[in-house]
Amino acid sequence: MPFLGSAARHTLKLNRLFSSSRIYNELTPFTRRLFKLPSPPSSLSQHNDMTNFLSYAKHISLSETSTVYVGTHYEYTVQETLRRYALSLNRIGGRDDAGIDLVGTWHLPERERERALRVIVQCKALKTKVGPNIVRELEGSLRQAPVGWRTGQTVGVLVSPREATKGVRDTLARSAYPIFWMMIERDGSLKQALWNSRAEELGIGPLGVETRYGTAELGSVTKQIALTWDGCDIPSMDQVEHGLAEFEEQWVASWGLESQCDKERLLDTVESVLPGDISSRMLQEPLADADRAKVVQALREQQ
Repeated sequence: MPFLGSAARHTLKLNRLFSSSRIYNELTPFTRRLFKLPSPPSSLSQHNDMTNFLSYAKHISLSETSTVYVGTHYEYTVQETLRRYALSLNRIGGRDDAGIDLVGTWHLPERERERALRVIVQCKALKTKVGPNIVRELEGSLRQAPVGWRTGQTVGVLVSPREATKGVRDTLARSAYPIFWMMIERDGSLKQALWNSRAEELGIGPLGVETRYGTAELGSVTKQIALTWDGCDIPSMDQVEHGLAEFEEQWVASWGLESQCDKERLLDTVESVLPGDISSRMLQEPLADADRAKVVQALREQQ
């Protein structure tokens, strides 16, 4: 992918559009612990997905033209759209959010588990063109990232319903931080995706874009882009969560526990008995017989 990857590599004809679906937060606290995934900061919000927000807005008679409604609705639209491309995002907007709207993890192929990229998202639901200053704002947010996102594997994502201006593209290219730009319309259509060389350095070389055509309800032709990996569709977050759940079940079952309710105790024991470098690698390679025996013995002593 050339510097500031964008414009579609391929063009495909589709007979349907991607559909939006409700967000299901399937990454449980245990799943996050097992795969060393960060937990999002706590939120006092009355809603955490589009469905809950729409119910809440109706309950308090929030005007659909208000700044709060428009901004929040767009954030959840972005959340749903990016979920199609293996991003698990949580909304954290508030007074102390450091300008961050969504945080989460990006489970691209080959890094679905503990190697998932950390992601910080800013949504700019503006009707006017956005300037280079928003890139600098995101850089500031990256410097103030929440605990768990202060790593060398964290990317910033700017999202707007408008195309990136030349000033934005130039500032993005010069940034010392790995940053993406995505144009997502208010209906959730992904229209543009750009990223700089710092993002490319994180091992996302196979990431690309394709132009895809579909048919709207009234028969008109629609056009949007899709993110791909090595020329293939990226599994959705629903698919990733299913794979993580299966791996989790297999890992727990491999210890021969009598019930799933013992898995928290199992992970506690593994982390307390084995040195950090061994427990952190246990998902990539089989444990040595001696290490496994130590854990089993510790579990027996707890009974």
